[in-house]
Amino acid sequence: MKKTILALVALATGVSASAQEAASSPLSLTLDVTYVSDYVFRGLRLADASVQPSIEASYGDFYAGLWHSDAISDGAANFSGSETDLYAGVNMAIDETFSVDLGVTRYTYNGGSQDDTTEVFVGLKADVLLSPSVYYYYDFDLEVSSYIASVGHSLPIEQVGLSVDLSATVGYIQVPKSSGGDYVYWGVGAAVPYKLNDNAVLTAAVNYTSIDRSNYINQADHDQDQVVFSVGLAVGF
Repeated sequence: MKKTILALVALATGVSASAQEAASSPLSLTLDVTYVSDYVFRGLRLADASVQPSIEASYGDFYAGLWHSDAISDGAANFSGSETDLYAGVNMAIDETFSVDLGVTRYTYNGGSQDDTTEVFVGLKADVLLSPSVYYYYDFDLEVSSYIASVGHSLPIEQVGLSVDLSATVGYIQVPKSSGGDYVYWGVGAAVPYKLNDNAVLTAAVNYTSIDRSNYINQADHDQDQVVFSVGLAVGF
């Protein structure tokens, strides 16, 4: 992990001619390393402080990637220590305003276990004020359906050459009674990206999440309200 972070820092601080040439290519690659004070997934805290590296490649409308999370310390229920997700999808424009996102994700734990699951998703996004989107996810192994809507808006701060990216999310998660029952969560967040150069962006963010667990059986397993701080470095080619 240390070698990965050092490599990303080296890439971020250097200007590469080959990377500039790649900007005009339909093929792109993004490397990211993020630190989070808590790992929260759809309203539920799965782990304490974690390091989450990822890599994503895209070609035209198609994309595929690998995302990983390693907990720095234990302390949350229903999490086995490390998670690696493989995903792929296609993001197609319907017209000048709307686009549809279709894909699949494979969740694996500790390098592969009986807890591994597969989920498909479909989303509709609109290129209008607040950039609204709605997504539906279905996990075949857990038999869980997730309905998630979000909006976002970027506020430029021209005096310092930065922006504050605001977001809000609400989700309804349908879980079998045997696994805990349905619940609703919502969250708001603010992120400040800082452009290191043409290829690298450093982002600091804070997110607040609240969950309604009135129908959720395992209430003691998860904190109701979460404030998560994060900092991440993304390098694109």
